[in-house]
Amino acid sequence: MLASRIRGGVHPAYRKELASGQPIETAPTPERVDIPLAQHLGVPATAKVARGDEVAPGDLIGEATKLICANVHSPVAGKVRAVVQKPLPGGRLCDYVEIQVDREATDAHIWERQDIDLDKIDQKWVAATLRGAGIVGMGGATFPTDVKFSPPPNASLDTLILNGAECEPYLSCDHRMMVEHAEELLHGMLLADAAFAFSRLVIAIEKNKPDAIAAFNAAIDALGLRNAARTPVEVIGLDVRYPQGAEKVLIKVVTGRTVPAGKLPFEVGVVVSNGQTLFALYEAAYFGKPLVDRVVTVSGEGIERPKNIRALIGTPVADLIQLCGGVDPATTKVIAGGPMTGTALPSLDYVVTKGLSGLLFLTQSEYPSESPCIRCGSCVEVCPMGLMPLKLAAYAKAGKFELAKATNLADCFECGSCAWACPANIQIVSWIKYAKNYIRVKGL
Repeated sequence: MLASRIRGGVHPAYRKELASGQPIETAPTPERVDIPLAQHLGVPATAKVARGDEVAPGDLIGEATKLICANVHSPVAGKVRAVVQKPLPGGRLCDYVEIQVDREATDAHIWERQDIDLDKIDQKWVAATLRGAGIVGMGGATFPTDVKFSPPPNASLDTLILNGAECEPYLSCDHRMMVEHAEELLHGMLLADAAFAFSRLVIAIEKNKPDAIAAFNAAIDALGLRNAARTPVEVIGLDVRYPQGAEKVLIKVVTGRTVPAGKLPFEVGVVVSNGQTLFALYEAAYFGKPLVDRVVTVSGEGIERPKNIRALIGTPVADLIQLCGGVDPATTKVIAGGPMTGTALPSLDYVVTKGLSGLLFLTQSEYPSESPCIRCGSCVEVCPMGLMPLKLAAYAKAGKFELAKATNLADCFECGSCAWACPANIQIVSWIKYAKNYIRVKGL
């Protein structure tokens, strides 16, 4: 089935060539990890350890006590130094578990493979595995994946989409995962299919990643999934256009279905999952390994050697910088995530988290200054949701939050197309986020 074209969207300077050709490199085990207990949407996990406790790789250190929550595990062996409050990117405070690492014991740990019979797996088993392993959406949203895989009893799911678009500029961590671990990602899809017996299994990849498309086609043939007794797997090449990988946009492109405002994908019969998320499911099912590491793209003109790095959760940003040869003094902005949807960091005193897809070190030429709005309408033209971003930003600036809410503020998924298209370089998305947070806090 051919994919259709998205509404609106933009063609930013992708700059993926900086890191997309770099194979995944494993970071050395750090001397210390600081692990936040709020690495997901929803309620923070509750600390299960205290100062002086000994931990081993995979030990539960933060327990999910509510539905929209996720377990947090130790990626290392070592001793808990403290449980303290520190800010996350964006400023919100949460508890961090600080662990002094026993490098020798950590590096000696092996996750033993275990046999899985797909015919004996059901939805409850998959959801319990996801919940137990603390797996969240690793494309940036960090929604607890067990909740996504636990739809209401009356939901009828027929399509699983592996989101391989990775349309955000600079980022290539998912690209490298698809090239280097296509078979493991397919096993993750088969685990999900065992839970729901989908009628379509789709891998959707932008056409600027031909090596990833080729890797999946080769893996599908190697595993005999082209015309399998189970649901066959199909690979779809997507037009290169941002924000092709946004969940609602991707569903429309791949299936032709529209997710109504305020509704979730399961209501149109679809589950969308990031590749690294499915890889985490594969590791949890076949190795009993919780989500304790991930691949991060470190890129931008301000970093000496851009790389794709597999790092333990809680690894200091400074360790990744050192691995990449250091930061150029001309760097003016550091972003956690991508340039379109990421969060600017006020310092380098942060760590790798489950949702951290990238660390970007940008120079002034990559991040120009703001000037007044000229009312050109470019932001309206490129909005994939058909909104009026200039009005939403103006209402937020003026404190007219009820008007912003009435102008479909909640339908914005903060892709950043409007801010990119703005010739005045206005940070439209920042104002939209501000309005959403104000409305949430004030209960408007």
